[in-house]
Amino acid sequence: MRHGMAATAVIALAVGAVLSGCTAEQRQGLFGEIAAEGLRIAAEDAFASAGFPIEGQLDCEVQEAGESEVTADCSGTTQQGADVSFNGSFDTADTDFTDGVQGTFTGKVNETVVFSTDCLGCGSQGQG
Repeated sequence: MRHGMAATAVIALAVGAVLSGCTAEQRQGLFGEIAAEGLRIAAEDAFASAGFPIEGQLDCEVQEAGESEVTADCSGTTQQGADVSFNGSFDTADTDFTDGVQGTFTGKVNETVVFSTDCLGCGSQGQG
């Protein structure tokens, strides 16, 4: 994977920042930015692995959903001009990202699912 380990490291840093002594507002802002970047890179890698490299970068919004769940919604375009969407969620209570980020992640090209995985940044991509 092009950036799999980098994305995993970025997400791990984001979770570390969330667990540190930031205020709720600071935590949300910092976490959102870092998590969005890590998930964007991992999602772009997953699309490329599925045969649909992304043109430029995905545009992602990441939000905290509850105390320990993070959700992501991304959109973009493939190099061939097709519309893509990525949706996912993961539990921030799981801070061991050494083998990727466990959660539920789905990538679609023109509304057709091209990957569905329970782990981003994993060696086998956890596809299923």
